[in-house]
Amino acid sequence: MGLVTPSEVTDHVEPHKGDQAMFWNRAMWQPACAWHHDVIKQKLELMFAKGEVAVADLWLDSAVAVRLTLVELPIDLGVGGGSKVQRPHSGTGCLVGHFLPQNS
Repeated sequence: MGLVTPSEVTDHVEPHKGDQAMFWNRAMWQPACAWHHDVIKQKLELMFAKGEVAVADLWLDSAVAVRLTLVELPIDLGVGGGSKVQRPHSGTGCLVGHFLPQNS
């Protein structure tokens, strides 16, 4: 279960590289927090450029993106003995989710 905050960025799923048709294709837009856009999406795009992932993996809710999020998320989820404590966005998650457990 993830925490939710308003979107800060409209991300183009596939890099448009100036192509106006791709830029305005709303079907390939996704909401993102700045942290997901600036950290996870940049890693995904680098992997895409190297041919390591497909366009479908560029969605921030893809299995690849979720795995990267869990690795890069700067907090301790209690599943690896880490000591990370700083949250990426003022103590909240974002629309695509960080899959953080909520206290019950």
